[in-house]
Amino acid sequence: MKKFAAIFPGQGTQFLGMLSSLYKKYKIIKETFYYASEILGYDLWFLTQNGPLKKLNKTYYTQPAILVSSIAIYKLWLQKKNILPNIVTGYSLGEYTAMVCSNIISFSDAIKIVEFRGKLMHEISSTLNDFNMNGYYMQTIIGLKKKK
Repeated sequence: MKKFAAIFPGQGTQFLGMLSSLYKKYKIIKETFYYASEILGYDLWFLTQNGPLKKLNKTYYTQPAILVSSIAIYKLWLQKKNILPNIVTGYSLGEYTAMVCSNIISFSDAIKIVEFRGKLMHEISSTLNDFNMNGYYMQTIIGLKKKK
C-alpha cells in the first residue's frame, strides 16, 4: 500500500463560497459545520458562504473557518477512502487541524483554541504600530500579487 501525508493549510486559504459543492453533496460536511457553529455560537457556514468577505477575513473568524473546512474535508476523505495517512502535518494554523486528525486534541477544543488565537492575533496586530512601539507582531497578508 502506498504511504501518504495529509498536509493542512494555514490562514489565507479562505474565500467566500468555500466547500459549497461538497456541502451540497455530503452530509459529513454539513454535520461538521453544524457542530462547529454550535460551539462558536454563530453560523460559520453562513459566514463562509455569504460573508461579508471583510468579516470572514478577520482572523478570529478566518481561523475557525479554515480549521473546520480542513477537518470536514479530512472526515470526507476518511469516509470515502477509509485510509489513514501515515503522517499529518500543517502549516501554522494547520498544525491544529493536524492535532485534531491525530486525536491529540478534540475538535471542540481546537475550535475554541483557534478562535481565541485569532482574537489575540487580531488584538495584537491592530494595536501595535511600527512607528510608535518597538517589538514584533504578526499580520496576515491576503491577495499579495507578484510584480511583473
